[in-house]
Amino acid sequence: MGNFAIGLSGLKVAQNMIDLVSTNIANAHTEGYHRQEAIVRPVILKTYGNVGIGGAEVSEVRRQINNLLELEITRQQAGLSQASEELDVLRTVESAFGEAGSEGLAVAMDRFFDSLTELAADPSSQTLRVQAAWSADAVAGEFRSLGLFFSELEEQVRRQAQGYVDQFNDLAFEVHDITNEMNSLSIHGGVSNLIRDRRDQAIREMAELADIQTVGLEDDTSESLCVSAWGTPVVARSGVMQLETAVNSDGALGVGTKDSGVWRSGARGGRIGAMLAMHNDIISAVRGNLDTLSDKLITAINNLHVQGVGAGGSFTELTGTLLGDQAVGQWDANVGAGSFHVRLTNTTTGAVTRSKIDVDLDDTVTDICALLDAVGGLSASVVNSTLKISADTGYKFDFLPALLDTPYTSSITGDAVATMSGVYNGATNQIFTCKVVGDGKVGVADNLLLEVRDGGQLVETLNIGQGYAAGDQLDIGAGMTVALSAGQFNNDDEFTIQALADSDTSGFLSAAGLNTLFSGTDASNITVRDDILAEPRRIAGSISAAMTDGANINRMIAVGEDLHTALGDASVRDYFRDIVTGVGQAVIVREARTAGLGGVMEQLETQRDKISGVDINEETAKLIVLERMYQGMAKVVSTQDQMLASLIDLI
Repeated sequence: MGNFAIGLSGLKVAQNMIDLVSTNIANAHTEGYHRQEAIVRPVILKTYGNVGIGGAEVSEVRRQINNLLELEITRQQAGLSQASEELDVLRTVESAFGEAGSEGLAVAMDRFFDSLTELAADPSSQTLRVQAAWSADAVAGEFRSLGLFFSELEEQVRRQAQGYVDQFNDLAFEVHDITNEMNSLSIHGGVSNLIRDRRDQAIREMAELADIQTVGLEDDTSESLCVSAWGTPVVARSGVMQLETAVNSDGALGVGTKDSGVWRSGARGGRIGAMLAMHNDIISAVRGNLDTLSDKLITAINNLHVQGVGAGGSFTELTGTLLGDQAVGQWDANVGAGSFHVRLTNTTTGAVTRSKIDVDLDDTVTDICALLDAVGGLSASVVNSTLKISADTGYKFDFLPALLDTPYTSSITGDAVATMSGVYNGATNQIFTCKVVGDGKVGVADNLLLEVRDGGQLVETLNIGQGYAAGDQLDIGAGMTVALSAGQFNNDDEFTIQALADSDTSGFLSAAGLNTLFSGTDASNITVRDDILAEPRRIAGSISAAMTDGANINRMIAVGEDLHTALGDASVRDYFRDIVTGVGQAVIVREARTAGLGGVMEQLETQRDKISGVDINEETAKLIVLERMYQGMAKVVSTQDQMLASLIDLI
């Protein structure tokens, strides 16, 4: 019977190995499968003296695996998945700045400032005013389109992050269930390598989603396994701790264990980490930069627009926008301590006066309303937190920085009169002092001079005596002129000129929505005011007393080229180009990172395939050998059977 045992053991080994090779071939393209190799050892069935006679048995089936290599693949997978996912999102962002069929914000801004340039050349043209209004509306539309895009993208990223977390939780339960199955099988004497492969593949898929750490894989005989994500255990012997996403109080997207109330917004690694990075860093930064740009454009243009008048001239009534009841320093970050000047014109006499309204950060709109209402010829009220200013009958008002034709202050003892005109083009508000040197009649006396000083510094010395024709305009610099009537001036006679570069240093008028071009606060809600679109004559292009100039348009044009501190000392155009360039650079960085990590992973996978992969040709060759082995062992059993039959026949 021993001889039969030898043959049968050989047949069993051949059959087992054929089954094993068949399993390898069947899983040649199964992701995560590790090639299995049978360990065959001899079995002694009988002994002749010192010679052992016996068969063979399959003592063990081993997975061809390098655990350190597998751990490195798992570690690198998280980085590659994050870089790849970030690249996909960034390419979507990049496409938003140059979407097919859209001219884009850069072109819209260029056209807006170009339309203002054309209007400045012909301020009276209604056609050019309409063009300017439409181009402003186009800019606002492009901002809103991008603002909506980023709002929707943030929402999509939040949903995608939760979707990835759901996948991660499902895999965590799968790993836990497989581990329990492996422990159960281990109790009964063995664990299938195929089950190990299933668990390893699930862990690798978890690594694509998050930065995980595993304990237990180093020893391939250990069935217990702990998996942690960003240092937090999610799979343990006791069960699974599910993850969830949430938006923190600061608006950042975070991930944490379910119902813990603690979310990590700085978690990185895997597709979940990529979503957090995109939401909290890239998208929020680009959106924040767009909001900064739109806010600066709104504020800069409006701060100038409120100071001018349109083709209709001064106002009889203005109604602002909703403000709120809190102090002005709280409801708009662009409002600061300062003042604004309101100009009042008596339409009967033509007399013009100017009143200064001081703004304190603790003032409410009701406080400012009271100061305006106290100005003779004006009425002001607050209705539903909205400021309304009305001129009394026979008056009009505006906020022009235009020079008043009368001195700001005067200590003239003679009977000559000074009349100012022009548009001050200085950079800051100044008080110019004009002092008479000498005595005598204007245009007659010898050595009669007028010294013009800016803060004590002499800027001009003008002859107003013999050789000067009374009433002629004298250039005193910075766009201002003065005319002196015939009459007597005495030595040290003095008058001052209030020169306003900015008739509102507080930013209150713009924030209150009084005679603004744009409304809104950021890229998502910027619009051109409806009254401007309905009546483009309201575009406030003039700041001179004559109200026929285009000086205010030129000031608004400069907004496009000036360097703004709020924009990092860049112009609005360059700032937007920097935003687009920054996204492009981020794409290039992620492309390089993805390519680099992809190359590393390719090398690791190649090493893994050499160790764990299935070569169908090699396995087929094994089948041929095993087939012959099976045939040979079958011949042995058949021969022994025939010998035994012959022996029985002899008996």
